Amino acid sequence: MLAVRSVHDVIADSVTVKLPADFAGKRVEVIVLPLPLEDNGQEPGRLESLLLKAPTLSEADLQAFEQVRDWMNQWTVNEF
Repeated sequence: MLAVRSVHDVIADSVTVKLPADFAGKRVEVIVLPLPLEDNGQEPGRLESLLLKAPTLSEADLQAFEQVRDWMNQWTVNEF
């Protein structure tokens, strides 16, 4: 599925969107949503900033996780 996402400034209560030639003769859906005040297209928003500051897993952390997961998958459930 081909999709076009773009941010535009509204001028005189209208917006013009140029579409690729592949869209000619097709029916399309247009959804217009206002951007949050903090999303100006240049600086990251609060959620993005928070995610960028979050700790990341190292290769050793991932391997340890996989070992624990494999160990837990060996467990059996005893029904009473």
